[in-house]
Amino acid sequence: MANQQLNAKLVSCTVPTKNSAAAQKFYNTLFGGQDFALALTDKMECHFRPIHEDGLTLTIAPRHDDREPITCFFAVDNLNETISQLSAAGGKVVVNATPMPASGPPQAVQAAQKIRPSTNLGTFVTMIDPDGNYLGLIQVDDSMQSQFNARPEQRMLSNDQVAKHEQWKQTGEPLMKK
Repeated sequence: MANQQLNAKLVSCTVPTKNSAAAQKFYNTLFGGQDFALALTDKMECHFRPIHEDGLTLTIAPRHDDREPITCFFAVDNLNETISQLSAAGGKVVVNATPMPASGPPQAVQAAQKIRPSTNLGTFVTMIDPDGNYLGLIQVDDSMQSQFNARPEQRMLSNDQVAKHEQWKQTGEPLMKK
C-alpha cells in the first residue's frame, strides 16, 4: 500500500539569478500578476511569491555560483502560447515540444491504462530563463490532469495566502528596503 503520510514535501523552489528584475519579469509572465515581494532577510536580496495554496513558494535569490542549477516542470494549459509569452519575456527554448507517450513493458502500460485510460502523458518543452536557469513546461493530456492536480481550479491560491502576501507587501516589504 502506498504511503499516505509523506515525510517531506516541496515547499520552495529557489531560482538563482544574476538579474533579479529579469527573473521576476519572466516568472511573473509564467504565473501571471506582479506578485513578487521582498523576502524577510537582510543577508541577501531575495524575492518570493506563493504559487500554490498548499504553501509552495517560488523564490528568486542571488546566484552564488554559475553551476547552481534548478529544474522545475510547470504544467500549463496551452504550451505553444506559454512558449511564445516566455520567449517574449526573455526565455529561450532548449528542447522543442516533445510528446510523452506512455511507455514501458506492455503489462505495465495495460495496468496504467486501467487506472488512467491514456497512452499520452502530454507534451513538454524545456527552456532557459533570462538568467540561464533550466526549466520545463508540460501541457498535460486531459486524461492525466487529475493525476497531476494540474487543472486551473487546482492552481488557485487561498484568500488567506493572497491577503497575507498583500499585507506583507504593504507593511513589511517597505521596512526591508534601505
